[in-house]
Amino acid sequence: MLKGGLIESENDKVGVRVADIDESGRVDNVHLIEIRRIISLVGAAYFFFMTVWVVPVACVITVSMMFPLMLFRMPLFNYLEHKLCGMVNAHWNAVAVFCGTTVTEYGTDLANYAEEKCLLLANHLGLLDHFVLMQSLNEKGSIRSRWMWVIYNIWKYTPLGVMWTSHGNFFVNGGASKRDNVLKSFRNHLEKSFYKYDFGWVIMYPEGSRLFLVQKSAATFAQKNNLKPLEHCVYPRTGAAHAVLDVLGPADETFKLSKCGKGEPIKYIIDATIGYHRGEVPDICDAMMGDWASVNASEFAVHYDVIPVKPEWSDENKLKEFLYERYAIKDRLLADFYKTGRFPGEQTKVQPNNYEMFFAQIFWGSLYYAHYYYWLRPLIVYAWMSFIAMF
Repeated sequence: MLKGGLIESENDKVGVRVADIDESGRVDNVHLIEIRRIISLVGAAYFFFMTVWVVPVACVITVSMMFPLMLFRMPLFNYLEHKLCGMVNAHWNAVAVFCGTTVTEYGTDLANYAEEKCLLLANHLGLLDHFVLMQSLNEKGSIRSRWMWVIYNIWKYTPLGVMWTSHGNFFVNGGASKRDNVLKSFRNHLEKSFYKYDFGWVIMYPEGSRLFLVQKSAATFAQKNNLKPLEHCVYPRTGAAHAVLDVLGPADETFKLSKCGKGEPIKYIIDATIGYHRGEVPDICDAMMGDWASVNASEFAVHYDVIPVKPEWSDENKLKEFLYERYAIKDRLLADFYKTGRFPGEQTKVQPNNYEMFFAQIFWGSLYYAHYYYWLRPLIVYAWMSFIAMF
């Protein structure tokens, strides 16, 4: 009985201790979740403010102050402006890393084409596509400093849009009724800006918009044109890509001069296929808060194919045939990716440059503060006092 009593007593003691540990563990977990939530909120607020205000304002003011250089030292202006562009991309990469994203590359190594003239065409799934490409191309030569993006018009009148405009990116309006005027403006922009500002790559999403916005109309388009319907992407609009090759494409088989006659032509088309885990496109707001739908939802992938440009693609019908074929291939690539979780070919995980991303935060914060302290704040105060004096 003594033995039995001792055993019962010990069991009771153990039971109490286990219960106490379990309850304590639950409380600790709740506290840990709350702390992480607060950190996520603070971090998201910081990066949001930096991205939509601090970096654009500091960048635009700095570029504006450099404009006099364009009158007598254009190469120096381009050099400094490209450095700023690179630091902008370093900040965007910091945002992506904060959110926990990773990018794995498949297919052709683009480092070998970084200093060539290229046209990159990517499928468009969501707003995070920009981060995928920026993170992937960040450490590849001068791409991140010398790219020209073709961007949807909705961003044009925001601080981000003003910054992108100052870099020389082009904004497009949607709608068939505006097509001819937009393409005419785009051709003029390419001819006037591409070589003047020493650009190397043109990047665009030829599908026109994000997949979920155009999928229904694209299915109708495929049916009307007797094309096989695509499930994971849509047939591209070829107008903008054709404009690039019609202005910047090779004038002949020698590939020494572009059709506009101002410099080296676009030599390669980079076919970029962006894929998300199981085809689930993350929401950018959820990503900023670290609220991923699953453990693997923050793991992004991109597959690259490099195709030498053919002079015959200055004919839009021939370019259209080529691009429709490429997007049919892209659709099959995505179908396999969503089943297997990987694209074909060797894979390379992109390694972010932590030192550069940290330096970018100091750089943009300091630059913004300098502009604000020395002339932006006095200008705001003077304007406000002048306004008050009127009453």
